[in-house]
Amino acid sequence: MPTDNLWIRNTKTTVLIVGEGATDKAFLRHLKNIYVFREDDIVVKVEKGSGGSPACVIKKTIDLSNNKAYDRRLVIVDGDLKLILDSDLRRRIRENPQIKIIQIYPCIEGLFLEILEHPNFSRHRVLSSFCKSEFEKYIPADKQTEELAYSSLFPKEKLEFRRKRIKELDIILRTMQI
Repeated sequence: MPTDNLWIRNTKTTVLIVGEGATDKAFLRHLKNIYVFREDDIVVKVEKGSGGSPACVIKKTIDLSNNKAYDRRLVIVDGDLKLILDSDLRRRIRENPQIKIIQIYPCIEGLFLEILEHPNFSRHRVLSSFCKSEFEKYIPADKQTEELAYSSLFPKEKLEFRRKRIKELDIILRTMQI
């Protein structure tokens, strides 16, 4: 027998994305703002690690996950530091199978330069320090933690075009169900 007082609520997919630092968070929030809308069937939470090693970022992701059940979790760390997992962290990752870890070589600024098709650039042949200094030509260091700074450099059309060639960008967007 139908009832008029019955509320049907669709559950949304929940995603936690944790980058290494404030720059990562600003860029990821920019992606979220242009791709994820309130009426979508997904909720994306963007956080940043508290510095340190890639393992520290993974631990923070697991700790954040303990407070809320996320359907998917993505950890984004720079590839310039070796990812060293002790036995306890390996166990915690196995207990949280929805965690995906991607390393961006050599760093997030390298990904930015690749998206921007920076002249004569290959992020697999450069150091993080080079990527950081080159990216400052686009966004000054003191503005890189502001998500609005990314809007003119990374419009949706450019991101869509470049994701076909940059697997890490595609993974981030697919995690957001895009």
